[in-house]
Amino acid sequence: MAVTLGGDVSAALPGLRAEAESRMTETVVFFTEALGEDPETLQPVTVETVVASGVRARLRSAARDPRDVPFAGQEPVVSKLVLSVPFGSVRVGPSVFVRVTASDADEGLVGVKVRTLDFPTMGQVSAWRYPVEQVS
Repeated sequence: MAVTLGGDVSAALPGLRAEAESRMTETVVFFTEALGEDPETLQPVTVETVVASGVRARLRSAARDPRDVPFAGQEPVVSKLVLSVPFGSVRVGPSVFVRVTASDADEGLVGVKVRTLDFPTMGQVSAWRYPVEQVS
């Protein structure tokens, strides 16, 4: 049997996925939001519907790059956030909210709320990675 790059990658993926998961120090909840009404006060309220909870994750800054075009005499910095979850764990599309509920690495992340911008990167990957934007 011939050794191939495809075979090598396939053989390595389970170990790489375990290594990626070992870096996931946050616990998050995925949820959607809809406008509802408080039954007692009849005031509008935001209703959260949980999609998945207790999910291990890693929220990190992927890049902090200055923009090419100065704005008002300054070079704005664009920050890109990535939320990684275990391979095969939670698959959602754009506009789903995620809140960090616990963190072993940085207590400052607890309570941070982000929104998914797209589906996760999938395929021959060590983790599913969502591009996200911080909303609170």
